Amino acid sequence: MAIYRSIALIWITLLSAGAVSDITSKQEIVQEAKSKASHISSEQLANYLSGTESIVLLDVRTEAEYQAGHIKGAQWFPRGKIEFYIQGLVEDPAAKIVLYCRSGGRSALSALTMKEMGYTNVVDLDGGFREWVAQGNTFYNLHGEHKVVSYQKKE
Repeated sequence: MAIYRSIALIWITLLSAGAVSDITSKQEIVQEAKSKASHISSEQLANYLSGTESIVLLDVRTEAEYQAGHIKGAQWFPRGKIEFYIQGLVEDPAAKIVLYCRSGGRSALSALTMKEMGYTNVVDLDGGFREWVAQGNTFYNLHGEHKVVSYQKKE
């Protein structure tokens, strides 16, 4: 009887090890999305925002993240709602759309989803909100305009 339990335990271990290796990790999914999505830099976005060209800037983070700080002119549109409600917000499939999240993963996934839906001019902010702020750009929240200042001593 003990030998049957041992054999069953070995089979369970082998089967579960094989099943785990077939699962794609969230990091792999995000990396693939980032490699497939079109990107713009923080500098390019700053140029878009200071220009006259019309763009739709969407923050696909959580509402709490958006409220804590967002890029001026950005509309909050959570990633989980893209497939269901984006057509109500952006009717023109050729509209210039810039998406961002904290670091670029959720926005890259959203950009690919929107391209699959037929939107042709969708880009992801490379490095996301974190890179936007690190490059010295301002952000906004209920307290107004803010800019992160680095106090690191330069030699």
